[in-house]
Amino acid sequence: MRFPIPLFVASIAIGALGLGLSEQLDAPAAEARASAPASGPVVALLVTRPGAGYTSLVIERADESAAPAPVARFDHADSAAVKGAILPGTSVVLAVADTVATRDLSFASSLFRVEPHHPAERLCDRVVYASRPLVTAAGRVFVSRGRAGSEPAAAPKLAGREDALTIDEIDPTTGAARPVHSFAGYLAFLAGEHEREILVYRVGAAGADLVGVDKDTGRTRVIAPSMLPFARDFSVDSRRGAVVFEERDERDSRTWVVDRIDLATGARTRLAASSNLALAPSVWPGGGVAYSPDSRGGLALIGREMKAIHAPTGDGIDQVQATSRDDAWVAALHTRPGELPVAFAIEASTGHTLALPTTAGARVAIAGFVAEGAAR
Repeated sequence: MRFPIPLFVASIAIGALGLGLSEQLDAPAAEARASAPASGPVVALLVTRPGAGYTSLVIERADESAAPAPVARFDHADSAAVKGAILPGTSVVLAVADTVATRDLSFASSLFRVEPHHPAERLCDRVVYASRPLVTAAGRVFVSRGRAGSEPAAAPKLAGREDALTIDEIDPTTGAARPVHSFAGYLAFLAGEHEREILVYRVGAAGADLVGVDKDTGRTRVIAPSMLPFARDFSVDSRRGAVVFEERDERDSRTWVVDRIDLATGARTRLAASSNLALAPSVWPGGGVAYSPDSRGGLALIGREMKAIHAPTGDGIDQVQATSRDDAWVAALHTRPGELPVAFAIEASTGHTLALPTTAGARVAIAGFVAEGAAR
């Protein structure tokens, strides 16, 4: 999976172009303390020391004074890219990490089942590098996989290798795979789920599109037939039947936008724009869209009013990674250029934040919220 263009650009500093569509909200510290919840949520984190050949699963309650001891670990290639998602209602994490030492990392990753106090299980290979498994609300698991195609003999400028890509459903217990969609191209990215469909953003020689794929039958429906090959940070708004994402502006290559697409009609609405590229939009519980408008840190909201969102101190961006099943909390990463991300939780109704302490000097990936009562 070699891209003819940089599809996913690393998030660095960002700056906002106001447009009057959102506002940054602050509140006095006293008011924030008054609205502080009595008890924070429990979050599953994947913690990896730079250069290490393994990742630890840590389950902790937000605002604990120190990171608790790991409850499981799994081995992978040194310095692997690690991402994961939790199996709803459990403390089991499905994690993707590269396991093959090779120059071409396109399909060098594997899917692991990581359960507290149990040996990790490797469920399948040939998973797309640095991808995150899509775990549906019903607990079904989908991954993007592929096989490398032939190198073009005399490719035109910017053309790339077309690979045989599939979206497979993986049994989270046995690892049995069931293909649900295939595509020949550069990228088949799992953008989310809505009702009976999973959403797949596809990029190939002819361009990019967004399709809905029936989870059971594999029937494919084109939602947006013509997109630029720069879209990322997809977030599904189930209540509105829409998907929100970031993409480059169609006419100005120096402008980045937050757009919303209606999943029934394909109608597209522009929500925000910026001269910088790390907007990281996410649908906010209860309505609205959160995004990082500038490098000063903190989340702004589009179409939603609330008293405050207290982001971590310092410049950088905040990117929502998970939402609790009851919509009461979100978990996010705060990233500053040249530094490792910091994880934290946000109470959705108040904007109050709680720290998620992790091992110093380690990379952290947020897998999701653990249901109260699930085994640690």
